[in-house]
Amino acid sequence: MARPLRIEYPGAVYHLQNYGNRNMPIYEDDDDRDLFLATLREATERCRWNVYAYALMDNHFHLLLETVEPNLSDGMKWMLTAYTQRFNRRHGYTGHLFGGRYHSMLVEAANSHYFSTIIDYIHLNPARSGIARVRGFEGAGKWTSLPAWMAAPEHRPAWIQPERGLACFACEDTEEGRLKYYNHLLARYEAESMDERSLIPLGHTGPGTVQRGWCYGSKAFRQSILSNLKEYTRRPADGSLGKCGQEASEHLAENIVKRGCRAFGLTQEELHSTAYSHPDKLVIALAVHKTTIVPYAWISNRLNMGTPRSLGTLLHRAKKMYAEDAKVRAWIDRITAETR
Repeated sequence: MARPLRIEYPGAVYHLQNYGNRNMPIYEDDDDRDLFLATLREATERCRWNVYAYALMDNHFHLLLETVEPNLSDGMKWMLTAYTQRFNRRHGYTGHLFGGRYHSMLVEAANSHYFSTIIDYIHLNPARSGIARVRGFEGAGKWTSLPAWMAAPEHRPAWIQPERGLACFACEDTEEGRLKYYNHLLARYEAESMDERSLIPLGHTGPGTVQRGWCYGSKAFRQSILSNLKEYTRRPADGSLGKCGQEASEHLAENIVKRGCRAFGLTQEELHSTAYSHPDKLVIALAVHKTTIVPYAWISNRLNMGTPRSLGTLLHRAKKMYAEDAKVRAWIDRITAETR
């Protein structure tokens, strides 16, 4: 059977899910959940995603996010591979962690009915599973984005952005507004049988539900996607970034390189003539690596840092510098400031 097309375009909003291999757990403890969220945070920084909501279940996860650039496939590939490697390394395992392709469903985020319904579905997912009977409603939401939604802006992770979602519920990002949303969610949990069908907005005519199908939105939204399907799914046969996504990612990386050269006073000739392991090069390379998803080959070629394989060793050295030296962290913040 043919694989479903990956539909990607700037500003697309997706509900994403992926299950463990053979439905086995993808986290063994809370440290794994923290590790997954740290990896998700890295992916949002590299890909410039806007994360609106998430829920971590025992054997799967839910994400609601927007891609500023058409880079969902490559960003998810990086994130799932990175988490699998880190999970396996931590537990001494080998092999696959996730059971096949992740499921992605386009969401009509401009329509508050569909956007708010997906948000509620994700935040209520743990409670639906029965966790609330053991831990209470608040405890069931511990490993969702709900705690971040309830926190004041200065106390929530910068990569989680609830403002757009709160607005769908006519809630301001104030203590009163956030409490209003929490009470709405609690009332919905207490009042509903939590049947998935009860989460379909009144007047829904589009395909799919909050879990199934490729699209969750109105008939007009679905038709607009189908009308542009050729443009939205034009990708090379090797599965790498499509032309639009590749150009966007490389453009961002090139801007970081230029900013790094200006910051360190390096000419293009000096950039190519200095040693592979020169500290300035390491900082620029790490800045590109941390904030884009261009491959090692692009970085090593652009900065003249040897082969893609040797770049991994150099980046390991750069990460050690980043962890131990506040000046290095400040340089990278300065170089990447305009890309965030």
